[in-house]
Amino acid sequence: MLQVRDLWKIFGDEPQKVLNTDLRNGSKDEIQEKTGQVVGLRDITFDVAQGEIFVLMGLSGSGKSTLIRNLIRLVEPSAGEITIAGTEICSLDEKE
Repeated sequence: MLQVRDLWKIFGDEPQKVLNTDLRNGSKDEIQEKTGQVVGLRDITFDVAQGEIFVLMGLSGSGKSTLIRNLIRLVEPSAGEITIAGTEICSLDEKE
């Protein structure tokens, strides 16, 4: 099973400016204007059971590719958990 919980990706040098403040509820434009950080993913949560087909659809710029890159750790999430078969993968090192 794949489990994604509260996944965020904030592009910029200081994602905590967003994650640790009330700005986390602001609009994408407001966050960028006030902090210089860009929201790529906001609070994503879902499960995919073994054998289940999961389809990811959305408009251009909605975060589909960013989500996939986070799931396979080409890009590190700013916050949240990704669990595959009971193993939280964000805590694994490159070799693991």
